[in-house]
Amino acid sequence: MDERGATPVDLLYVRTLGQVGVNGVAVAHGRAVELIAALSLAGGSLSRDWLLSSLFEQDPSPSSLPTLAMRARKLGVDVVYDSSRCMYHLRDYLTVDVTEVFAWLKRGRTAEAVAFYQGPFMPRSHSPFAVETRASLENALVRAVLAEGDVELMARIDRHVKHPELSERLIACSDDPTTVSLNRSWLKALDVV
Repeated sequence: MDERGATPVDLLYVRTLGQVGVNGVAVAHGRAVELIAALSLAGGSLSRDWLLSSLFEQDPSPSSLPTLAMRARKLGVDVVYDSSRCMYHLRDYLTVDVTEVFAWLKRGRTAEAVAFYQGPFMPRSHSPFAVETRASLENALVRAVLAEGDVELMARIDRHVKHPELSERLIACSDDPTTVSLNRSWLKALDVV
């Protein structure tokens, strides 16, 4: 139990990789989960201006962020706005899968990161934040498995992330003829081989 009286069972689990949901329930309004993920990746707080420019492709209406914060609260995640500092904050203890994967990678725990990775970050979102986070995470995973040199980890990431350097390494190192053939075909389609 912590100072708020929360126990580990009270923690919320937010999924952003491959699917979007909270505590195992799919979420209709993925943009609210994207707000939660952005705040989580930033350590719990972000400025309103950064969120407006990063979560929306076009000029959002003034009610866009308050609406997302309200939807996050309906999902059970306490997102609040501090008008004196123009900042949004997470006030809950929660686990966000993308934050966990980045943390494992930072600690050099590649196998755990690969095991937890279930697909692209916010797969249906095209916001600047989602596109950048998706690319950054995929690149970090590819770099980590290549540095690790474990062919099994490379093959597991290759199922979700296609990357020329990863494919070339799998062709050179894998004993699995299917993996080699699929990666050769993919590279040939890119006109790399």
